[in-house]
Amino acid sequence: MINDNLEQQAQTIFKSWFVDGQEINGTIGDYCNVKSGFAFKSSWWQDTGIKVIRIGDIEQDNLGFSSCAHVSEDKILSAKDFIVKGGDLVIAMTGATIGKFSIVPNTDETILVNQRVGKFFLGDKPIEKVPFIYCTLKQEQVISEFINRGQGSAQPNISTSDILSIPCWIPGTSKITEFNSLIQPMIETIVQNQYEIQKLTNLRDTLLPKLMSGELDVDSVQL
Repeated sequence: MINDNLEQQAQTIFKSWFVDGQEINGTIGDYCNVKSGFAFKSSWWQDTGIKVIRIGDIEQDNLGFSSCAHVSEDKILSAKDFIVKGGDLVIAMTGATIGKFSIVPNTDETILVNQRVGKFFLGDKPIEKVPFIYCTLKQEQVISEFINRGQGSAQPNISTSDILSIPCWIPGTSKITEFNSLIQPMIETIVQNQYEIQKLTNLRDTLLPKLMSGELDVDSVQL
C-alpha cells in the first residue's frame, strides 16, 4: 500500500536522524501542546450534523468517520478550539484504544473532537509540524511510556500532562524544521490518500444497501 510505503520511508529517516545513537533529551511538551477535547453532553448527540471524533473512532493511523457522533451546528462556537482539519493529529486517552493516534485526513467538513480525545496543537498549518511528532509517537520507547502511564486503574487512562512529559528526542530547531520540510510531502500524500479512501467508503456505504434491496437496477449496465 502506498501509505504504508511512505510511512516506512519517513520512519527510517526519523530513526537515522534522531534515534540511532542519540540520547533522549527532552519531552513531547518541548515540541507542542496537547489538550483533551470538548466535553459534549450526551444529550447533544444526534444522527446528523457536525461530526465529533470520540475515542472509539480512533484506530491506529485511521479515523472511522462513518461511525462518528454528531451535534448541531450551534455547538461549533462552544467547541471552536477543538475543530480539526487535514493534518491535525489526535490521540485516544482512555479505554482499549489508549495511545492510538491518527492524522486527520483531508475533509470538506467541520470536524470536532470529544473529551478524552487529545488534540495536538501544531499551529495554523499543522501539516508543517506533524511529521516530527507523528514519527516520535511511533517509536518503541514512546509507545512503552504510553502503556506504562496508562496502567494503574480499572480503565486505562492517560492525562494530557502525562503525554506532555513523555521523554523523547528534541534536537535543535533547525534540524526539526529540516526534517519536517523533507517529510511533509509524504504526509500530505498520506492525508490525501486517506481522504480518497474515505470518499470511496462513503460511496460504497451509500450504494450497497440500495443494490442489495433492488432500489438500484444495474441489469442494463454494460461493462
